[in-house]
Amino acid sequence: MKKYLFLLFLFMLLAACQPAPEQSPAVPTLLPATTAAAPTPTLATPVEAPTDIPVAATAVSVEPTAVPTTSAISNPQFSNLVLLPNASAPQPDMPFTTQELYAVWDYAGMTAADQLERLWYFNGELWLERDEPWDMAQYGANGRIGDVFIYDYEPNLRAGDYRLVLKVNGVELASAEHTIPAFTVGPIVEPESGLLAAVQNHKALVMRRPDGSFIGWESFGDIVDLAWLPGGQNLVYSEQVVVNAELPGTLGLRHNLWLHNVITGQKQLLSTTDDDLHSPVVSPDGRYLALYSGTLYGDACYVDANVHIMELNSSGQRVSLVALADFSGLPVVENALPQPDLFAPNGGPFDPTPGTWLDGHTLATRLTWYCATSDAAGLYALDINGRTAVKIAEDTLP
Repeated sequence: MKKYLFLLFLFMLLAACQPAPEQSPAVPTLLPATTAAAPTPTLATPVEAPTDIPVAATAVSVEPTAVPTTSAISNPQFSNLVLLPNASAPQPDMPFTTQELYAVWDYAGMTAADQLERLWYFNGELWLERDEPWDMAQYGANGRIGDVFIYDYEPNLRAGDYRLVLKVNGVELASAEHTIPAFTVGPIVEPESGLLAAVQNHKALVMRRPDGSFIGWESFGDIVDLAWLPGGQNLVYSEQVVVNAELPGTLGLRHNLWLHNVITGQKQLLSTTDDDLHSPVVSPDGRYLALYSGTLYGDACYVDANVHIMELNSSGQRVSLVALADFSGLPVVENALPQPDLFAPNGGPFDPTPGTWLDGHTLATRLTWYCATSDAAGLYALDINGRTAVKIAEDTLP
């Protein structure tokens, strides 16, 4: 028995003297960050992160502006720029009055960072200049501009040549021109029809109908006067042409006389430069035309001018032509001939007019005998029916 006890004791002693086996590292008690488990209540203070590791500010909400965005790329393009008169209401190319001149164009590739310049020129000189940022909120990047215009409501935009240059960021992208024509004759209205006619820039005969529509015709020479025949179907005008450019003043000028049908657009020649008739005044029934002839050029006691009356038939064709010498009753003055008085009454300024119709066949015209000591000068009634002349006043038209 003792022997067994001794062996047990010896075994236990040997076991205690053996080296202990190598142990594994201790397992941390914190759960990995990837687990969904909530942190244990025992972690009262947060563990401070190393300073070399960035920490996201998760406690601050992220605004949209904090997200980096790509800026719009500016690629401005302008096209189809035109200048339109009175574009706020439909108008023709040749309105009688121009109060507004609109700039209309297409655009693309614009951004809020772009700068728009508008340079307006009048007769070749810089007139107005505008420089402003592109209104992205109103116009956007692409579209069509139709609300940019210049205006003058009293009296109107001046006649002349207009030009608009458009620049973006200092680079010219488009330009356009428009001419506002000047009236050289008229406008005159025909009371029965309400038609309105005028001459623009000497050669363009234009007419406006009561509905606001327009029509126009071009003349070879300058139209220097214009008159309606009753009813609004025909106009009569004289066309001035140069027959000798070397002569001074009016000496090298002559006139054709035309009757123009504004319904059909056709015209017929009533007289050529050989007659040199101009300045028509139409009788109330449209049957007669009172006219001047000649250059109206004066030389001492003689003026190159005469008074005529032309008769027309119902179709507007010429029937006859009479001159002062065809009327009886005119005074005979020594060394002088009766001639039209080309000046206003009582020594007024140069104001030539063939006369005023007293009725359908009687013309009141002012006559004088230049350089004559006579009281013959005055207002005469020329009766085309009887071809008679009667003095009815000393020096004034009725």
